[in-house]
Amino acid sequence: MMMTANELPEDLVTQILLWLPVVSLLRFKCVCKSWYALITHQNFVRKHLLHNNNNNSNTHLLLNAFNDTVGDFVISTISYEELQITLTHPLPRTYFGNGDNFTICVVGSCNGLVCLRAYNTLKVVIWNPTTKETKVVPESNLPLFAPAGYCSRIQGMGFGFDAKTNDYKIINFVSMYDTTFESYFFQDVEDMVYQKEVYSLSTDSWRKVDGPQCFIYLDYRNPMAYITGMGSWLAYVDYINQRDLFVLSFDMSDEVFLKTLLPDNVIGLDLFALNESIAMVAEREVDGESMVFYHDIWLLLKVGVKDSWTKLFTIEPFADDVCRPLGFWKNDTMFWIKNGGQLVLYDPSTKKISNLQIQGERDNVQLVTYMETLVSVKGGNEFEE
Repeated sequence: MMMTANELPEDLVTQILLWLPVVSLLRFKCVCKSWYALITHQNFVRKHLLHNNNNNSNTHLLLNAFNDTVGDFVISTISYEELQITLTHPLPRTYFGNGDNFTICVVGSCNGLVCLRAYNTLKVVIWNPTTKETKVVPESNLPLFAPAGYCSRIQGMGFGFDAKTNDYKIINFVSMYDTTFESYFFQDVEDMVYQKEVYSLSTDSWRKVDGPQCFIYLDYRNPMAYITGMGSWLAYVDYINQRDLFVLSFDMSDEVFLKTLLPDNVIGLDLFALNESIAMVAEREVDGESMVFYHDIWLLLKVGVKDSWTKLFTIEPFADDVCRPLGFWKNDTMFWIKNGGQLVLYDPSTKKISNLQIQGERDNVQLVTYMETLVSVKGGNEFEE
């Protein structure tokens, strides 16, 4: 006689369900009340997340790109192994305001949650593309202290996970500046007022944190570099003279900033995550050539230690119209995009470029790693032993 689901030992049921993909588990919540309670319980969500960390079948790439056909940004899921688009998600546009035309950028992706931001606005949402849950992040109501006549702007933003408290956090860099200056970037860092704010998903609230006075070099097309529990950005004190360039890192658990100086005479262009380390793409102009560059790839072995930078490889000037790095794949292979919008792979071992059948728009493309999970955007960080 065959056993029914209710007759199977609970531990066995749990072990079986842990092997299933999220889309199957979402359907199986309807099997019976006990399965619903099991699958939606925080303990099971955590165990499934840990199980997925060792299972590449649940790992994908998310491509955020402007689509000319629909006249809007769309996010596509790309299979990690085959590098083919398998699904296209409509962005949760209504949460950013009906009828508004914003550049939607990905702040970061962590444990299946994606933080989205409408660029140059305070509109932020946390989204699980697999479960379709969306959380509107409240605007910060913390007071801003600046001289009269100063204007404020969101200079940078990051998203990550605090493993100590099982919480998800957003770090916000607010700068206040004198509007009589011709350009925001031409101002002296000493003449500006800075405020760092952290949002906690579990409390659904913002609070201030202390941090250094500096500009964040944040291109909305490339999100911060995120390794477990830490987000990093390129930062500087003097934009015009490229002075005091460094990596600014934020520890999501201890809520402290760490500063790592760049190698001497190196100008960083982008930061990415590579095998749980921070990788930097730096430009170096070819002698005697205008606007022709080598790209040096550096790896930071220990955050906060300048001498731990090591150069991995150098990319010769591209003969093709490859223009911008998007991130790393396997074995140091890199994603780049051409001027025409086609994504390519660069293999440093062979120095060859492979065209991918994936198209975007050169100036409006982001590529982030994503893992399907049951993690809820509703917050909550308590687990039973």
